[in-house]
Amino acid sequence: MKHIIITGTSRGIGESLANQLIDPSHHLICISRTANQGLIERAKQLDCQMDYFHYDLTDISGIDQLVENIFSRIELRSSNEAMYLINNAAMLTPVSPIEMLETEKIIENIHLNLLAPMVITSNYLKLTKHMNVDKRILNISSASAKYILPSQSCYSTAKTGLDSFTKSIDIEQKLATYPAKVAAVYPGMIDTSLQSEIRSVSTELFPYVNEFIQLSEEGKLQSPEYTASKLIEILVSDDFGENVIIETIG
Repeated sequence: MKHIIITGTSRGIGESLANQLIDPSHHLICISRTANQGLIERAKQLDCQMDYFHYDLTDISGIDQLVENIFSRIELRSSNEAMYLINNAAMLTPVSPIEMLETEKIIENIHLNLLAPMVITSNYLKLTKHMNVDKRILNISSASAKYILPSQSCYSTAKTGLDSFTKSIDIEQKLATYPAKVAAVYPGMIDTSLQSEIRSVSTELFPYVNEFIQLSEEGKLQSPEYTASKLIEILVSDDFGENVIIETIG
Protein backbone atom coordinates (compact mmCIF):
# COMPACT_ATOMS: atom_id res chain seq x y z
CA MET A 1 0.00 0.00 0.00
CA LYS A 2 1.21 3.48 -0.89
CA HIS A 3 -0.13 6.26 1.32
CA ILE A 4 0.05 9.48 -0.72
CA ILE A 5 -0.64 12.94 0.69
CA ILE A 6 -1.42 15.56 -1.98
CA THR A 7 -2.13 19.23 -1.37
CA GLY A 8 -4.18 21.42 -3.69
CA THR A 9 -6.40 18.74 -5.23
CA SER A 10 -9.43 20.89 -6.04
CA ARG A 11 -8.17 21.67 -9.55
CA GLY A 12 -5.18 21.86 -11.88
CA ILE A 13 -2.13 19.68 -11.37
CA GLY A 14 -3.28 18.49 -7.95
CA GLU A 15 -6.59 17.24 -9.30
CA SER A 16 -4.83 15.49 -12.18
CA LEU A 17 -2.27 13.92 -9.84
CA ALA A 18 -5.02 12.54 -7.61
CA ASN A 19 -7.06 11.31 -10.58
CA GLN A 20 -4.12 9.40 -12.01
CA LEU A 21 -3.12 7.96 -8.63
CA ILE A 22 -6.57 6.55 -7.87
CA ASP A 23 -5.91 2.82 -7.53
CA PRO A 24 -6.96 0.05 -5.11
CA SER A 25 -3.32 -0.27 -3.98
CA HIS A 26 -3.15 3.39 -2.99
CA HIS A 27 -4.46 5.31 0.01
CA LEU A 28 -4.89 8.91 -1.11
CA ILE A 29 -5.03 11.76 1.37
CA CYS A 30 -6.22 14.90 -0.42
CA ILE A 31 -6.11 18.42 0.99
CA SER A 32 -7.76 21.47 -0.54
CA ARG A 33 -9.75 24.53 0.44
CA THR A 34 -12.85 23.18 -1.31
CA ALA A 35 -13.84 19.55 -1.75
CA ASN A 36 -13.45 17.85 -5.12
CA GLN A 37 -16.55 15.67 -5.26
CA GLY A 38 -15.51 14.22 -8.61
CA LEU A 39 -12.35 12.77 -7.08
CA ILE A 40 -14.24 11.44 -4.09
CA GLU A 41 -16.82 9.68 -6.27
CA ARG A 42 -14.23 8.26 -8.66
CA ALA A 43 -12.20 6.86 -5.76
CA LYS A 44 -15.31 5.09 -4.47
CA GLN A 45 -16.06 3.66 -7.91
CA LEU A 46 -12.52 2.31 -8.31
CA ASP A 47 -12.26 0.98 -4.74
CA CYS A 48 -9.46 3.36 -3.78
CA GLN A 49 -9.23 4.43 -0.15
CA MET A 50 -9.40 8.22 -0.02
CA ASP A 51 -9.50 10.59 2.91
CA TYR A 52 -10.36 14.16 1.96
CA PHE A 53 -9.47 17.07 4.25
CA HIS A 54 -11.00 20.49 3.61
CA TYR A 55 -8.43 22.95 4.84
CA ASP A 56 -7.14 26.40 3.92
CA LEU A 57 -3.36 26.01 3.98
CA THR A 58 -2.83 29.75 4.36
CA ASP A 59 -3.88 29.14 7.98
CA ILE A 60 -0.47 27.98 9.15
CA SER A 61 -1.46 27.72 12.81
CA GLY A 62 -3.70 24.71 12.26
CA ILE A 63 -1.39 22.61 10.09
CA ASP A 64 0.16 20.72 13.01
CA GLN A 65 -3.29 19.40 14.00
CA LEU A 66 -4.19 18.77 10.34
CA VAL A 67 -1.20 16.48 9.82
CA GLU A 68 -1.87 14.70 13.11
CA ASN A 69 -5.44 14.07 11.93
CA ILE A 70 -4.11 12.76 8.63
CA PHE A 71 -1.73 10.33 10.28
CA SER A 72 -4.51 9.04 12.51
CA ARG A 73 -6.05 7.66 9.29
CA ILE A 74 -2.86 5.89 8.20
CA GLU A 75 -2.10 2.34 9.24
CA LEU A 76 1.19 0.79 8.18
CA ARG A 77 1.17 -3.00 8.18
CA SER A 78 4.62 -3.82 6.78
CA SER A 79 7.94 -2.34 5.70
CA ASN A 80 6.88 -2.85 2.07
CA GLU A 81 4.48 0.08 2.31
CA ALA A 82 5.26 3.65 1.29
CA MET A 83 4.58 7.15 2.61
CA TYR A 84 4.64 9.87 -0.06
CA LEU A 85 4.04 13.60 0.29
CA ILE A 86 3.35 15.90 -2.68
CA ASN A 87 3.44 19.60 -1.77
CA ASN A 88 1.53 20.98 -4.74
CA ALA A 89 -0.85 23.70 -3.51
CA ALA A 90 0.20 27.13 -4.77
CA MET A 91 -1.01 30.54 -5.83
CA LEU A 92 0.50 33.00 -8.30
CA THR A 93 -1.30 36.16 -7.24
CA PRO A 94 -0.70 38.92 -6.38
CA VAL A 95 0.94 39.89 -9.68
CA SER A 96 2.05 43.48 -9.33
CA PRO A 97 5.09 45.60 -8.43
CA ILE A 98 5.81 45.05 -4.75
CA GLU A 99 5.07 48.64 -3.71
CA MET A 100 1.50 48.24 -4.94
CA LEU A 101 0.71 45.13 -2.90
CA GLU A 102 -1.33 44.97 0.28
CA THR A 103 0.53 43.39 3.18
CA GLU A 104 -2.19 40.77 3.63
CA LYS A 105 -1.76 39.57 0.03
CA ILE A 106 2.00 39.22 0.45
CA ILE A 107 1.51 37.21 3.62
CA GLU A 108 -1.13 34.95 2.00
CA ASN A 109 1.16 34.15 -0.94
CA ILE A 110 4.17 33.28 1.22
CA HIS A 111 2.01 31.28 3.62
CA LEU A 112 0.63 29.02 0.90
CA ASN A 113 3.67 28.76 -1.39
CA LEU A 114 6.44 28.41 1.19
CA LEU A 115 5.42 28.21 4.84
CA ALA A 116 2.69 25.59 4.36
CA PRO A 117 5.03 23.10 2.59
CA MET A 118 7.67 23.71 5.27
CA VAL A 119 5.29 23.09 8.17
CA ILE A 120 3.65 20.08 6.50
CA THR A 121 7.07 18.59 5.74
CA SER A 122 8.25 19.22 9.30
CA ASN A 123 5.26 17.33 10.70
CA TYR A 124 5.51 14.58 8.09
CA LEU A 125 9.18 13.94 8.94
CA LYS A 126 8.50 14.05 12.68
CA LEU A 127 5.69 11.51 12.43
CA THR A 128 7.56 9.17 10.05
CA LYS A 129 10.99 9.44 11.70
CA HIS A 130 10.90 5.92 13.09
CA MET A 131 9.18 4.32 10.08
CA ASN A 132 11.42 2.03 8.07
CA VAL A 133 9.40 2.42 4.86
CA ASP A 134 9.80 4.07 1.48
CA LYS A 135 9.40 7.80 2.18
CA ARG A 136 9.39 10.42 -0.56
CA ILE A 137 8.67 14.15 -0.64
CA LEU A 138 7.93 15.83 -3.97
CA ASN A 139 7.80 19.62 -3.88
CA ILE A 140 6.23 21.30 -6.90
CA SER A 141 8.44 24.30 -7.52
CA SER A 142 8.65 26.55 -10.58
CA ALA A 143 11.13 27.92 -13.09
CA SER A 144 10.14 31.27 -11.60
CA ALA A 145 12.59 30.40 -8.83
CA LYS A 146 15.38 30.72 -11.38
CA TYR A 147 14.07 33.00 -14.13
CA ILE A 148 12.86 36.18 -12.48
CA LEU A 149 10.19 38.38 -14.05
CA PRO A 150 8.80 41.69 -12.78
CA SER A 151 5.59 41.72 -10.74
CA GLN A 152 6.08 38.15 -9.51
CA SER A 153 8.30 38.88 -6.52
CA CYS A 154 6.12 37.00 -4.02
CA TYR A 155 5.77 33.87 -6.13
CA SER A 156 9.41 33.80 -7.24
CA THR A 157 10.69 34.43 -3.73
CA ALA A 158 8.51 31.65 -2.31
CA LYS A 159 9.58 29.14 -4.97
CA THR A 160 13.26 30.05 -4.53
CA GLY A 161 12.76 29.45 -0.82
CA LEU A 162 11.09 26.11 -1.55
CA ASP A 163 14.12 25.04 -3.60
CA SER A 164 16.50 25.99 -0.77
CA PHE A 165 14.28 24.21 1.72
CA THR A 166 14.31 21.06 -0.43
CA LYS A 167 18.12 21.13 -0.64
CA SER A 168 18.38 21.56 3.12
CA ILE A 169 16.01 18.70 3.84
CA ASP A 170 17.95 16.47 1.46
CA ILE A 171 21.15 17.11 3.42
CA GLU A 172 19.42 16.49 6.75
CA GLN A 173 17.73 13.30 5.63
CA LYS A 174 20.99 11.78 4.44
CA LEU A 175 21.94 11.73 8.14
CA ALA A 176 18.67 10.14 9.29
CA THR A 177 18.32 6.52 10.37
CA TYR A 178 15.32 6.01 8.10
CA PRO A 179 15.71 8.82 5.56
CA ALA A 180 13.11 10.29 3.26
CA LYS A 181 14.05 11.06 -0.32
CA VAL A 182 13.22 14.55 -1.51
CA ALA A 183 13.09 16.48 -4.78
CA ALA A 184 11.69 19.74 -6.12
CA VAL A 185 10.46 19.84 -9.71
CA TYR A 186 9.85 22.66 -12.19
CA PRO A 187 6.75 21.32 -13.98
CA GLY A 188 6.80 23.78 -16.90
CA MET A 189 4.12 26.14 -18.21
CA ILE A 190 0.75 24.52 -17.73
CA ASP A 191 -2.75 25.46 -18.81
CA THR A 192 -4.20 25.96 -15.33
CA SER A 193 -6.00 28.70 -13.43
CA LEU A 194 -2.63 30.20 -12.50
CA GLN A 195 -1.96 30.86 -16.16
CA SER A 196 -5.46 32.27 -16.63
CA GLU A 197 -4.87 34.62 -13.73
CA ILE A 198 -1.65 36.02 -15.15
CA ARG A 199 -3.17 36.47 -18.61
CA SER A 200 -5.89 38.65 -17.08
CA VAL A 201 -3.42 41.10 -15.53
CA SER A 202 -2.96 44.49 -17.22
CA THR A 203 0.30 45.34 -18.96
CA GLU A 204 0.71 48.18 -16.46
CA LEU A 205 0.96 45.65 -13.65
CA PHE A 206 2.78 42.91 -15.60
CA PRO A 207 4.75 44.02 -18.70
CA TYR A 208 5.08 40.46 -20.07
CA VAL A 209 1.37 39.64 -20.12
CA ASN A 210 1.16 39.63 -23.95
CA GLU A 211 3.89 36.98 -24.16
CA PHE A 212 1.86 34.74 -21.86
CA ILE A 213 -1.29 35.33 -23.90
CA GLN A 214 0.63 34.38 -27.06
CA LEU A 215 1.88 31.13 -25.53
CA SER A 216 -1.70 30.16 -24.76
CA GLU A 217 -3.03 31.14 -28.18
CA GLU A 218 -0.29 29.14 -29.89
CA GLY A 219 -1.11 26.05 -27.83
CA LYS A 220 2.30 25.92 -26.17
CA LEU A 221 1.04 25.26 -22.65
CA GLN A 222 1.14 21.74 -21.22
CA SER A 223 -2.05 20.11 -20.06
CA PRO A 224 -2.43 19.33 -16.33
CA GLU A 225 -2.95 15.67 -17.26
CA TYR A 226 0.34 15.42 -19.17
CA THR A 227 2.19 17.28 -16.43
CA ALA A 228 0.76 15.05 -13.71
CA SER A 229 1.75 11.90 -15.59
CA LYS A 230 5.35 13.11 -15.84
CA LEU A 231 5.44 14.10 -12.18
CA ILE A 232 4.19 10.66 -11.17
CA GLU A 233 6.91 9.06 -13.30
CA ILE A 234 9.46 11.07 -11.35
CA LEU A 235 7.88 10.27 -7.99
CA VAL A 236 7.86 6.48 -8.48
CA SER A 237 11.16 6.20 -10.35
CA ASP A 238 13.95 4.08 -8.88
CA ASP A 239 16.32 7.05 -8.89
CA PHE A 240 13.98 9.49 -7.15
CA GLY A 241 15.96 11.88 -4.98
CA GLU A 242 19.25 11.55 -6.83
CA ASN A 243 18.57 14.92 -8.44
CA VAL A 244 17.25 17.27 -5.77
CA ILE A 245 16.21 20.06 -8.15
CA ILE A 246 14.68 18.83 -11.43
CA GLU A 247 14.33 21.68 -13.90
CA THR A 248 12.52 19.82 -16.69
CA ILE A 249 10.02 16.99 -16.75
CA GLY A 250 10.84 15.96 -20.33
